[in-house]
Amino acid sequence: MANLQHIRRRIKSVKNIQKITNAMDMIARSRFNAAREALLSNLPYVAKTKEIMRRVMGQMRGREYEHPFIMTRDDLRANVERAEGKFLFIVIASDKGLAGSFSSNVFKEAHDTIEYDGTGDSTSMDDDGDDENFHKKNFDALKGVKPAPSRTQKQQRQMSATGSAAKAASHRGGGGTSGGGESREYHDANYIDGVELITVGRKATTHFKQRGYNVIKSYHGISERPDYKYAKEITDLVMERFASGEIIDVTLIYTQFKSAISCVPDDVTLLPIITDDYVKSSANLKEEYIYEPDVVSLLDKFMPRRIATRIYGAMLHSAASELSSRMNAMSNATDNAQELVGRLNLFYNKVRQAGITNEINEIVGGANALE
Repeated sequence: MANLQHIRRRIKSVKNIQKITNAMDMIARSRFNAAREALLSNLPYVAKTKEIMRRVMGQMRGREYEHPFIMTRDDLRANVERAEGKFLFIVIASDKGLAGSFSSNVFKEAHDTIEYDGTGDSTSMDDDGDDENFHKKNFDALKGVKPAPSRTQKQQRQMSATGSAAKAASHRGGGGTSGGGESREYHDANYIDGVELITVGRKATTHFKQRGYNVIKSYHGISERPDYKYAKEITDLVMERFASGEIIDVTLIYTQFKSAISCVPDDVTLLPIITDDYVKSSANLKEEYIYEPDVVSLLDKFMPRRIATRIYGAMLHSAASELSSRMNAMSNATDNAQELVGRLNLFYNKVRQAGITNEINEIVGGANALE
């Protein structure tokens, strides 16, 4: 028979956990409202920058204009075939846990994007309606890599990551710095070749460092409260490395906020900017604007702001998604704790009643024996 004292202790423990999850639910709910308002406030600015970029790129049609960040689809294909640079991925996850499957869904999307084996035929559209994942299609063919029939490119990268992680574990640092907005750089000669990452969130840094990926910079403490200055800092770093030729492709991986109960991981290509897509999307624009001083100067000044706006918008989407996931997870945990307390109370009463019944039987049996 179960011990009544043990059941009481377990009931008390579950009630204490319920109080904690309920408090975390209320905190996440209040922060979620602020994060959603910030996201909604930023949407008009993102829409306007997209419209300006589309119009400016549309007016560049037919001009002899070369820019390291802008190229045609044929130029991108030739760039990837030469494989003279690395692929950079910006992964936005959370600093804390207890948010359900939020971080794991981001990591799954990141691994599917980074370790793409060339067998898929679907593409993801970004907020401009562009075919942003062109470089993911036939990835092996573009890079001239032909994996063995029994092993995909994805499996090869995973095996390479396992070996690299074992070698690098002895001299890699911890999970990064703590505190709001602090960043840290990581360097290791044994990391996977051809791939570099910038992570936002302690969970992302820990996850990818343990698997042998080269995390060149990490931002911690800002996943729930993004700041535009960090998006600008990432933009400056990315554009500098892209202009120098160190990287040939920049992909942003984050969680897109749909509603309080729906968040979808997504990946979009930041650089290079494909002119074909913008020219196609601006073909129906009849009116043309007059820009001061000229459209080329405006494009040079506006492009960094557009990229920073997209990164900051992704941070806001991720923050709202993280808080809504944590809110739902803690609400479900509170409800489950309440249900468990009810079952434990019922079990406690059954054991207690069984004990009372047994004592009554013993008393009755003793009285009958004395007669």
